Amino acid sequence: MENDAGKGKQVVKSIGKAMQFWRKLEGHDQKDFSEVIGTSRSYVAKLENGHVGVSINRIAEIAEALGISPYTLMRGVPEKEELEALLDLYTDDDLRVTKSEMEDLFCERLRNHRVPREYYIHLLELFRSGKYNRVA
Repeated sequence: MENDAGKGKQVVKSIGKAMQFWRKLEGHDQKDFSEVIGTSRSYVAKLENGHVGVSINRIAEIAEALGISPYTLMRGVPEKEELEALLDLYTDDDLRVTKSEMEDLFCERLRNHRVPREYYIHLLELFRSGKYNRVA
């Protein structure tokens, strides 16, 4: 049973880190975002650090406030290298990656661990061509 509890904590931390990622991407600090979701800044910090559990209903509320699907929050965050690659794509003015495309790439990377930037660019091309069934 202890192993299951450890896995549960990992899931809660992963959801919290995903929440933090999307909150920052939207330009919210913890105080501002706490007002958006109707809670305290300290509760947002506890959520992001995985110190409190979160219900499915709350995940849905948070996702709606961030403009993403609950699925995206529950998928967690990528490894540091992949996260940097995704952020690099999102900030690349030539690519003009939309938030919706970013969400798709964010979810897609979990199926293909440690993928190169070129893979994400290829996925963007597929998304934009309409020849790919998008995740979110």
